[in-house]
Amino acid sequence: MTSRMPARFLLIAVVALVAVQVASRRFVHAETPAGGATEFVAHEIGTGLRGGYQTVIADLNKDGKPDIIALASGLPELLWYENPTWEKHVLAAGVSQLINASVYDLDGDGIPEIAVAQGFTTSTKTSKGQVGLLTHGADVRQPWTYKEIDAVPTAHRLRWVDADGSGKKMLVMAPLIGMDSAAPDYKTPVSIYFYRAPDFKRETVTDTFTGLIHGIEPMAWEGVKGQALMSAGFMGVYLHRFANGKWTPTEMTKGDPEPWPKSGTSDVALGKLGAQKFVATIEPWHGNQVVIYKMTGSTWARQMIDDTITDGHSIVTVDVDGDGRDEVIAGQRGGARSLMLYTASPDGASWTKRAIDEGGMAGAGCSAADLNGDKRMDIVCIGTATANLKWYENVGKK
Repeated sequence: MTSRMPARFLLIAVVALVAVQVASRRFVHAETPAGGATEFVAHEIGTGLRGGYQTVIADLNKDGKPDIIALASGLPELLWYENPTWEKHVLAAGVSQLINASVYDLDGDGIPEIAVAQGFTTSTKTSKGQVGLLTHGADVRQPWTYKEIDAVPTAHRLRWVDADGSGKKMLVMAPLIGMDSAAPDYKTPVSIYFYRAPDFKRETVTDTFTGLIHGIEPMAWEGVKGQALMSAGFMGVYLHRFANGKWTPTEMTKGDPEPWPKSGTSDVALGKLGAQKFVATIEPWHGNQVVIYKMTGSTWARQMIDDTITDGHSIVTVDVDGDGRDEVIAGQRGGARSLMLYTASPDGASWTKRAIDEGGMAGAGCSAADLNGDKRMDIVCIGTATANLKWYENVGKK
């Protein structure tokens, strides 16, 4: 004997199923000034990430698929999520006050080593500032081995940089502030350091800065064989180039023109609009402004495109629609806790703002990568107050 569901109950079940499917695939539709469209589907793949701070994209199991490292300062472990199931694994246990990570394959085995900074506080008196390397064992899904290479109070940012074009990257580390700094001015000398394998002896990129440094990012630059380094802080944005065994800093812009300590920049990224470069920043430190700089003559002209974000903390430039022109992604840890996308007009003179996530992402750290191999650039963000990790799948036009 078989039973048949009454029509009214069948209709209710179908409606409920559709509602669940829609709820699990949240579409965000962003119109571009040229009439095109980019759509994102938000997938929440991690929760309970107290103090969510940074995302790093890397293939950690050598299967050709990019995985996600999710760094949360409030957790006693460093986690990674395996593509495509997003199964959670522990990279390191027993860590504390994690603040940054960066990946590079030092030994050429196809799986990167991971530089990490932990023991972070905003006081040089209480911050251990431990810098170390994580290396995998036979099973990458088991916790990796940690080896400390240095300790500098308030060690805050780590990036691997091919500074000399040799293809062998060096590790650059920026403390947040210098010794004996005190809020709100933090007006003491602060250095940026670098380390070269295999001994990882501490060397100096620059010791001429004052105040606070919040961001460092490697990038290709004309006249540089490998990569240059941009830094962002109270003194503005600087370009650092390595040649003949030493680094040379060059000021690009002073950033926010307000008096110290509301001056300068917080986070920085390099983008392009076709052949034209631009620099995108958040200003001032943990600030409310998204700013674009484009070269005019011999100077970088400042254009503020938004002054309504709260506690801005991540900025990414990425071509989401494949037109050869980068969009800007900005995260804000406070206020509306929304992730924003900015698209330039065809002439590059103005920018349109759209929300990728409204209220569900207190974006502290974001990354861009093609996570599912469809040749569209996706966005990954981790939230501080929202304590979550989301993959924003780009389902728009290629």
